[in-house]
Amino acid sequence: MILFTRAVAQNFRALFARCVTGRPRGPAPPVVIQTRDEIRTLATTTTAGVTLIYTFAAPKEPDDLLVLPVAVLAEVEGGTDEGVVLDRETKLRGVVRWHGCGKPRTLPVELILPGKQHERSAPPELTPVSVGLLAALHECGRTAAKESGRFALSKVQIQGKAGRVVGTDGKVALLWGGFAFPFADAVLVPSLSVFGSKPLARTTDVTLGRSATHLVVGAGSWSVWLPNDTAAKYPDVAAVIPRHTPTTVRIDPADAAALLPVLPDLPGSDHELRPVTLDVDRVVRVRGRSENGETREAVLERSTRSGPAVRVALDRRVLARALALGCHTARLTPDKPAVLEGNDITLVVVQLDPDLIAGLATITPEPTDPTTEPERSPSVKSETNGHVPPRGDPPDPLELAEELRTALSDAAAIATRLVAALRQGSKQKKVLSALMTNLKQLNLGGTS
Repeated sequence: MILFTRAVAQNFRALFARCVTGRPRGPAPPVVIQTRDEIRTLATTTTAGVTLIYTFAAPKEPDDLLVLPVAVLAEVEGGTDEGVVLDRETKLRGVVRWHGCGKPRTLPVELILPGKQHERSAPPELTPVSVGLLAALHECGRTAAKESGRFALSKVQIQGKAGRVVGTDGKVALLWGGFAFPFADAVLVPSLSVFGSKPLARTTDVTLGRSATHLVVGAGSWSVWLPNDTAAKYPDVAAVIPRHTPTTVRIDPADAAALLPVLPDLPGSDHELRPVTLDVDRVVRVRGRSENGETREAVLERSTRSGPAVRVALDRRVLARALALGCHTARLTPDKPAVLEGNDITLVVVQLDPDLIAGLATITPEPTDPTTEPERSPSVKSETNGHVPPRGDPPDPLELAEELRTALSDAAAIATRLVAALRQGSKQKKVLSALMTNLKQLNLGGTS
């Protein structure tokens, strides 16, 4: 009998590895191959209760239940659609045959005796949903914490009534809405990277359903059964979003696209928190400062602001992620989490310590789009031929402005060196203080 193709074996192993959270414990789970009504499924379950299933047609194949060691998949996998055949010698012994590297190959296998624990219940009714659910589950899973504490921050919450997927680690929260789910209550499920995998991302057929114990996400021939954690508590993430934000920044898409490759190279990238300053004034700027005082900025020439001027320090990785997700509207309130919004996507992030805010750049700023750099006219000094202007003649305002700019620049350079020196001795203390302040600012209130 043909069990599956080599490509299916390869994809199944890759996807199952992304269904596992933390370090694998105990022996590897087997692969259960069940044939019923000419439909065959490959299924395996993690120790945490996550089940991966692949379903395909098996015409003229009799009903059967076969339990195979998962190591067999590693032996036969490949990038082709060649069939993998099992010749059974006895009920629990057989030989697997396939072609590899242009020649036939064989592998003796010891099968596992099927039991009730290997029988799979019928899937629940599945309802078509937006294909964007896969991206939402993947991105919210990336946002979730590695481990849970008082709240289940390592989980992802699917809010049925709100039509929203939520993930947070206590410092950053992602809310992805716009869905119509076939249930009204909230469900807590594991955060998994499998939803960002290529075999799932290629499908346009996404479905969703619930059993008594699991949330089932279908993507084409694949389905992932996620255990529903009914005992854990999850914070009310939407409640931390500031209701009134005095300053709103609308980042032009062209500015966002030009800023993304610039962000990693701004000064301060070697700092633990990767800070950059979003300076919102008549012109919107993103500025970086290194610990030795080097400051450089990118000018968002097409972006606009409404409300009072403000400066906030953000983790550049979070800012880059928000822009990549299409969150081009920033709503800012001093001493409160920054809110970055896109189409049905809201990213909430705690501001960094105000001490990390960088002042005006000491190096000429570069526009995010170098092809549209504005022309600058050189300063023109008055022609005095080295003599003091005659008494009664007013001083040249351009010359005074030039002297003032030079003095301010020198003062700023001295101040940045002084701040860097003062900060050097207490760096560790300030980093710890910033982290504690971040957690207190988010102040997630729990709900069941």
